[in-house]
Amino acid sequence: MRISPLQISSQEQAHKIMTSLGVATEGIKIMSPKMLGAAFKVEGVNSWEANIIKQHLLSLGTDAAIHRQALLKKTKTSVLVFGSVSQLRKLCQKLKNQPFGLKKVSEDISSYLNNILREEFSLRARNKIFKIKRPLVCGIVNITPDSFSKDGLLAQAKGKKISDLALEKVEGLVKEGADMVDVGGESTRPFAKRVPEKEEIKRVTPAIKAIRKKFKKLLISVDTYKYSVAKEAVNEGADIINDISALRAAPQISSLIKRYKLGCVLMHMKGTPRTMQLNPKYKDVLGEITDFFQERLNFCKNAGIDSKQILLDPGIGFGKRVEDNLTIINELYKFKVFGLPIFLGLSRKSFIGKVLDIEVGERLVGTIAASAVSILKGANILRVHDVGQTKQAARLVSQIIGN
Repeated sequence: MRISPLQISSQEQAHKIMTSLGVATEGIKIMSPKMLGAAFKVEGVNSWEANIIKQHLLSLGTDAAIHRQALLKKTKTSVLVFGSVSQLRKLCQKLKNQPFGLKKVSEDISSYLNNILREEFSLRARNKIFKIKRPLVCGIVNITPDSFSKDGLLAQAKGKKISDLALEKVEGLVKEGADMVDVGGESTRPFAKRVPEKEEIKRVTPAIKAIRKKFKKLLISVDTYKYSVAKEAVNEGADIINDISALRAAPQISSLIKRYKLGCVLMHMKGTPRTMQLNPKYKDVLGEITDFFQERLNFCKNAGIDSKQILLDPGIGFGKRVEDNLTIINELYKFKVFGLPIFLGLSRKSFIGKVLDIEVGERLVGTIAASAVSILKGANILRVHDVGQTKQAARLVSQIIGN
């Protein structure tokens, strides 16, 4: 006799294990949700609502943790709900016809369960539909003289045309395995100065035009928060707008996204590049980012942007302390509640340098390590400088976890 512990984190994994045991197909379908566990913290409910939730879960064979005072008096409280996916789905059924906030609890937990269990995403970017199951790698194309990572193409120009420099760069990235590229004409490093729109257009549009001409099917993202730059980039063939302001700086960009059915990256940033690292503070960094995403998604919905066009980026290094960045990566899975792909840019960032006490040029190993953890925690697309090495790491992690 042998007893082996198991950690089952996905329905696909549960299916494989039961198939290997010769379990019937119908049995696999019934038992998979029972093998997966989930937990939620429900905040701001009334004490009597908390007790109803607890009693229902007890009847289903699990439990809920609530503040000890919630059993004795009327108050607002939080509830820690936990159990198998099967048990929590049954809880939602019991609560859906209940009054007041319990119906909302039922709807939200049900939605979150569906999103957390999602193992494949569809991304719409212009006339392209991409199925995202394995992690993708996005190569960075910085057309700047002052990139923090020391790879700005304008610093290497030496009389060469921007379009030639960019095309040469992208050819190398594609050869290394890039699934997409992100072209930017303004450095957004801490304390960076704003580049005039005409200058930014001058930098990015020839590059995008040349890239699109050579690579017809390659996903091209433009890294900008300015309407005129986004418009010109789209005219030259950009598929995605990667906006560090999440459409706050120029809300009219949403009209471009709707009209051309573009993909868009909504990134969280506290402040602006010039102010974001001036003593940023959070009471609850994950909670604040979650609330931010919800507000921005509501904006996109009202603007007529389909959710399949949206990627979420928690903004590593953008108005974050070292501990904030580490927390975000470690608990990245929490943003899966939105059911959208997570786009993550951590390549060579300063938090890696501060943790390891190394300079920008020495941060490859740290970037690979953080990228591997991010994939395990739920990252879908990694925006990086070192495509080849990251691609290898992503493939290996995917193979290990069975994607």
